Amino acid sequence: MEKSTSVVLLDDGELDRVRIILEALGSDFALCRRPTALAELPHARDLLISSGRRALELGARPKPEDGATEPLWLCVHGQDFGELRTRLRDLGVHYLVHSAVDQETLRLLISMLLHDRGERRSRSRLPLGGEAHVRVGQKTQTVKLLELSASAARFRVSAPLEAGDWISLELPAELRSDALDALSGHVSRADREPGTKGAVSWSVAVELDPLPPEANEELQAILRGGHPGTRVSQLKEVPKKPSRERRRTERRAYRRRVAALTRSDAEAPQVVLGHDLSADGIRIARQPGIAVGQRIALGLYGASGGAPLVIEAEVVRDHGARGFGLVFQGVRAEQRRELEELVGTLTPLESLGGDSATARGLVVSRVLETRALTPPTSGARTQKA
Repeated sequence: MEKSTSVVLLDDGELDRVRIILEALGSDFALCRRPTALAELPHARDLLISSGRRALELGARPKPEDGATEPLWLCVHGQDFGELRTRLRDLGVHYLVHSAVDQETLRLLISMLLHDRGERRSRSRLPLGGEAHVRVGQKTQTVKLLELSASAARFRVSAPLEAGDWISLELPAELRSDALDALSGHVSRADREPGTKGAVSWSVAVELDPLPPEANEELQAILRGGHPGTRVSQLKEVPKKPSRERRRTERRAYRRRVAALTRSDAEAPQVVLGHDLSADGIRIARQPGIAVGQRIALGLYGASGGAPLVIEAEVVRDHGARGFGLVFQGVRAEQRRELEELVGTLTPLESLGGDSATARGLVVSRVLETRALTPPTSGARTQKA
């Protein structure tokens, strides 16, 4: 068949839940039942989804069209053991999902594979699902662990947490070991989420503290699919799509809390999360009071502290849930040099390893009103940063 489609779902009836997700996401997909040969499958541009049994029957990975990027392959299976993972990995399967995984986690994974593949991230992330426990001070809450990476975690909780709170996250029982039973870190963002029948919950993002070597190796085993307790396992490195975005300078990881001050909330800076920084611009998390076309001033702090580098910027792009993109304006030669030196201290986004401590604590910035182009005092820096 010559037809090309974004997603090919190879389903003999056991993957109806996947079809429901694809329909809800509005995905362009082809539903195929009982093909007898690889040649009968449409070309999948982005994603092939099958059961583990069907993958073993196919016996090989479908070849992409000439010049096309290899589509990702996701298998849903009711069993999970070392020999099965090895066979599927050898066939070219990228992700193995246990059929017992909950619907939300499966939806998060499919959405991530369809929409985030071209994005360069400082750390790979994995939707996990499962019940975990979070301790804040003397209080412990039961949470649903949504996503995990080497440097961050996201979970859903029924009681509100505040940005800046230090938490301890006890992993689900099936993922705990003698070397790693809990993670710790600071809340970088907490978003209120309406639920059914008036229920309210909070989606909480946490910037994780560095781990000792043995615990870090356990975490890496979970993320790379080497841990038997994961219901979502990455079996094979994901090939990235060529980016259509043309940048003059390299972006670097900028996972830091940012004190944000806007016209609408001038006396109460909010703590938001920075994502990446280059010598040409910066991307920050969503924040009320910021909109495309607005010109503001940024005060960027380096690892050594001291006076900030104050640069005017314009909000040029709304990335939705991924925040706002800002481009620096009117940068003088000496400011450009300072920016390049600052960016040079940060961890490249392409790096999936490296020293996680290096990616933290290097830059703090304050978003200021356009008229406040003079550097803020050092005392103002600690209001909510």
